[in-house]
Amino acid sequence: MTWFRQAVALAGLTALEVLRQPVCLLLVLVSITLTALLPFLILHRFGEDGKLVRDSAFALHAVFGIFVAGYAATTALSRELQGGTASAVLSKPVSRDLFFLAKFAGVVGVVGIFSLCSGLATLLVERIGEKFVTTGGVIGYVTDKQTGVFLLLALVMACVVGALANYKRQRPFGSITITALLAGLVICVVIGCLFARSGEWAPFAARMDWRLVPVSLLITIALVLMSALAMALSTVVGTVPTLTVCSAVFVMGLMSDYLFGQHAAVSLWARVLYSILPNWQHFWVCDQLNAGGQVSRAYVGMASLYAIVYAAALLCLGVVVFRQRDV
Repeated sequence: MTWFRQAVALAGLTALEVLRQPVCLLLVLVSITLTALLPFLILHRFGEDGKLVRDSAFALHAVFGIFVAGYAATTALSRELQGGTASAVLSKPVSRDLFFLAKFAGVVGVVGIFSLCSGLATLLVERIGEKFVTTGGVIGYVTDKQTGVFLLLALVMACVVGALANYKRQRPFGSITITALLAGLVICVVIGCLFARSGEWAPFAARMDWRLVPVSLLITIALVLMSALAMALSTVVGTVPTLTVCSAVFVMGLMSDYLFGQHAAVSLWARVLYSILPNWQHFWVCDQLNAGGQVSRAYVGMASLYAIVYAAALLCLGVVVFRQRDV
C-alpha cells in the first residue's frame, strides 16, 4: 500500500500548501464577508422572504469558488512544474499518474473546505435575512441580528486566532485562519438553532432552512468539475491563462443552451460545442427553492454522475499530457 500512503501524503501537503497562500485566504475571507453582509445590504424580498439573500449567497459561492479552484490547481501543479519542485518529487519512486491525481485530490480538498464555509454562511444569512414572524409574541418583519452579530464576530475571531497562532507559535496564518473560520461558522449554526429569530431562547425550535444544502452541494460538485478542468490546463499553461480559460468556459457553459443548444439541430459546430462544453445550468438550481420547493435526491445523484464522468474525461486528458511534459 505504498502508493496509497504516497497519494495521501501528496494530497494532504497540496491542500495545506494552497491553504497557506495569502491569495487563497483573501478569496475565502472576501467571499464569506460579502455573504455575511448580504442580509444587511439587501432591502428587497421580490415576493418571497429570504429569496434574494440566498440567491446572492449562492452566486458568491459559485463565482469565488471558480477562482479558488483555478488558483488551487495552478498552485498545486503549474507553479511546482515551473519551480522545479515536481521534478524533485518525481525523481523518487512516485509515478506521474499518482502525482497528478494526488494533486487533484488535494485541490478538491481545498474546494471542499471553501464550499463548506460558503454553505454554512449561506445557511446563516438565509436565517438572518428579514422575514415575517408571527410567533413568540412578535408580529412583523424581523431580522435575526443576534445571529448576524455572531457571524461577523466569527470572521473577526478567525483572523485574531490566526494572528495569535502566527505570532506566538509561528504557525501559518492562512491555514489557521481558515480552520478557525470553519469552526466559528459551525458554532454559529449551532447557536442559531438554540434561539428564535427574535433572540429568545428556544432550543432547536427555529432550525435552519436545510433545503439549501442540496443546492450548495451541486455548486460544490460544479467546482470540483472546474478543478478538473483547471488541473488539465495547468499541465500546459500558467495561472493567468488557466483562470482566464476557466472563467470563459464558465460563462459560455451558463449560456450554452442559448448559444449552441437552440442551433444544435441545424449546425454541426453548434452541436459539437454544445456536447463538449459543460452545461453549468445543471448545477445552478436555486430557482427550485422558490415558493417552498426543494431539490430531489435523484436530481443531485444524476448531476453528480454527469460531473464525475466529465471530470474523469478531463483528468484522463490531463494525465496523458502530463506524461509527455518535460519536468
